[in-house]
Amino acid sequence: MKCLAFCALLLFVLAAFSWTPAEGSFCPCNLGEKGQVCGTNGVTYKNRCEFECTQRDYKKLNRQLNIKNMGPC
Repeated sequence: MKCLAFCALLLFVLAAFSWTPAEGSFCPCNLGEKGQVCGTNGVTYKNRCEFECTQRDYKKLNRQLNIKNMGPC
């Protein structure tokens, strides 16, 4: 009986962890949008939206990313 209770508890804990939403980096952008952006990290982004998504990820890491210039790097 103790084994059954332990297994039930273990399954409950595993289920709780598997259903917890992971913090992802979802950032919907219109990929058809034009206007390349050069970041201070030396990367050319397809558009400003893509740049801002990456900038948000940098902020989570306590790093800074800015626009170096409009257009390719």
